[in-house]
Amino acid sequence: MLKKFTINKILFLIILSSNLLANDANKFVQAYPNFIKEVSNNYLIWNDNDKMIFDDKIENKTFQKKLNNPSLKNQLDIPYIKISENKDYIPSKNEDAGRIRYEPFFKKMYGSNQKEVKQNLVKIIWLPKSSKKVLWVSKINNIDKKLESISNEIEQLPNNIKSFAQHPSGAFNWRKISETNRLSVHSFGIAIDLNVKDSHYWLWDKSKKDFTYKNRIPLEIVEIFEKYGFIWGGRWYHYDTMHFEYRPELLN
Repeated sequence: MLKKFTINKILFLIILSSNLLANDANKFVQAYPNFIKEVSNNYLIWNDNDKMIFDDKIENKTFQKKLNNPSLKNQLDIPYIKISENKDYIPSKNEDAGRIRYEPFFKKMYGSNQKEVKQNLVKIIWLPKSSKKVLWVSKINNIDKKLESISNEIEQLPNNIKSFAQHPSGAFNWRKISETNRLSVHSFGIAIDLNVKDSHYWLWDKSKKDFTYKNRIPLEIVEIFEKYGFIWGGRWYHYDTMHFEYRPELLN
């Protein structure tokens, strides 16, 4: 009787674990329906029938290993806390929801090299009534249209808030992340940096004694970005408060 109970318990835990894994994987299906059609046997199935493994089954990865050798599952390991959920939230150590990125996923969706990415870039005018800044961004997933909508909503904000968005430092930029061998998401045309002079970046403070979280970007701006599927680097322990990137799988 005890043996049967133990076996049933193990089976229950296996089924529960499998269901939780599928629920996580389905966040990609919900977030990118034009590219991913289903989850099956630990694989994301793309609309062209390509398969991409979800969980690499490597246990006990350190934070650094997740950054450098992630799985798609690792990409979801750290929950993103939206402004609407907690305006005053400060991330704990290594709580960087979104910094873990499985690079083949982004290359499959947006382009495997600079030339392919550029073929999907379009020009938008950022804050056309005030800033009139030209940005080149991806048209995939309607990112260009979403950024235009974000821009239009920011234009309606009071001047003292809108001013923080009037001097973006750019969007598309094929490059590696500073001090790493990982591609920046700017390489795919799915990110934008706002207002460098009023922003904070952890690497700028790395050599200082006061490497502690700080931010000046108004949360009204952040909420607008989140509404359209963009996460904010100000939600990271390794803060990058100028940075926004399109990551709807983390906002479901």
